[in-house]
Amino acid sequence: MDKVIIVTGGAGGIGSDICRGLASDGLKVVIADYAKEAAENIAAEIRKDNGEAIAIQVDVGSKQSVGDMVKATLDKYGRIDFLLNGAGVLTRVPVVEMPEEDWDRVLRINLKGTFLCSQAVAHHMIPKKQGRIISIASGRGVAGQPRAAHYAASKAGIIAFTKSLAVELATYEITVNAIAPGATDTPMSRSGLTREEFEKREAIPPLMDGLTKKEEIVGLIRYLLSEATKYVTGQTFFLRTPK
Repeated sequence: MDKVIIVTGGAGGIGSDICRGLASDGLKVVIADYAKEAAENIAAEIRKDNGEAIAIQVDVGSKQSVGDMVKATLDKYGRIDFLLNGAGVLTRVPVVEMPEEDWDRVLRINLKGTFLCSQAVAHHMIPKKQGRIISIASGRGVAGQPRAAHYAASKAGIIAFTKSLAVELATYEITVNAIAPGATDTPMSRSGLTREEFEKREAIPPLMDGLTKKEEIVGLIRYLLSEATKYVTGQTFFLRTPK
């Protein structure tokens, strides 16, 4: 498959699984992450398994850095077919104690980063009248999240941004959708807790192992990149019901 996808946050807990899964499908994967060494390790692992991947260091909150990411991708592959906005950060602190810097950092990476990357890639997709943009939102963007209001706000923003951008780009046959996982077992989500402590904090019911599984996310991304969803746009797909 001669298709190229940029995955921001591609070296993270969910992002790395997305990169591996899509590379195994034959996509050329650009692993874009601030953690340069981790991204390079994932890219090397994919190439070892006969996949195609490169690593690019990016600060998604910087327009210059995002522009450099897009240029490097075009220099290497000459095209960008898909974008997966997966870069995100999370801190846990009550609103009344939250430093302004925490609020600014989470909104800068999670929401502004989604805007900047989508904007930069859209400039390339519009003349070709094709492309898919998928962003990782969260059920917390609907349900809220105590001790992480900035995170919940950023994810709610992604959901609204997705709907808005989808309408703007529909004329160019570019689809824009979001995936909102429930609680997912990643180092960022756990914040040092054991699995049992994590499930208790998130009030995960035992039925069907209520944690969102990474393979569910990868599977949904595959679906949204397929011809079956050529006209599906402006939607947010929830994995597990937000509480």
